[in-house]
Amino acid sequence: MRFGRLLSNLRNGILHDKSDQPNGAVFSDYLWDDQTLTDYINEAQRRFAVGSCCIRDKTTPEVCLVPMVAYQREYVLHPSIIAVISARIVGAHADLARAGHSAFDTYRMPDAYFFDTTSLEQYPPGLPQAFGTDEYLAANDWGSVQNVVLRLYPVPSPPFVGTVRLRVVRKPMQEFTLTDLNMIPEIPEDHHLDMLDWAAYLALRIVDRDAGDPARAQEFKDQFEVNVKRARDIAMRKMFTPAQWGFGRNGFSYARDGDGS
Repeated sequence: MRFGRLLSNLRNGILHDKSDQPNGAVFSDYLWDDQTLTDYINEAQRRFAVGSCCIRDKTTPEVCLVPMVAYQREYVLHPSIIAVISARIVGAHADLARAGHSAFDTYRMPDAYFFDTTSLEQYPPGLPQAFGTDEYLAANDWGSVQNVVLRLYPVPSPPFVGTVRLRVVRKPMQEFTLTDLNMIPEIPEDHHLDMLDWAAYLALRIVDRDAGDPARAQEFKDQFEVNVKRARDIAMRKMFTPAQWGFGRNGFSYARDGDGS
């Protein structure tokens, strides 16, 4: 659904914000101006995307392609990225293994009476074999902590310096504006109207005799959270491999009565 229709649905279908002014009137008697509702819809889409993990991307170059730099360990990722699903060096046939700080940096004592600092780096620089994103979140230009940091292990070195392609969960990259009413939301179409519940909550939560309605605002907030959970459940089913189980694996065995086999 295009942004113009979303704005109209929010104002007329949800908030019932009607104007009694004739066409061409100098002053508007709407309770909420267009820019305010636009801001609320932008926040609604961002919040829906973060909560539901419903925007997945593997093609946007500035988001999904990370050029490696020789002997550089960490890479600050695009600010829209919420999480990295997988990483693969361009040209390789398999993904990098996912690991983290404890796997890369946990001290392994070679001798009870000897401390060897080189044990913290088990592999010399070369072709990266694994990646992690649990180091920290880098601050952006405004000091807000949000950017995910990618760590490669081992540190890349020539001639293995290439490009890493990511599959990610991300936030919307474009905001709605009143100059482009034909813009389509980045979240899946099935959830376009679902996100408007948060915009309605933002509009009605204010303490105002004319515009505010805290009880109704809470209803919209509760419904939005239900919508997000449903969307997240759908996204998770698509994103992850189901767990497997069976007899005789991972320490669990089956013994037939009688012969112990």
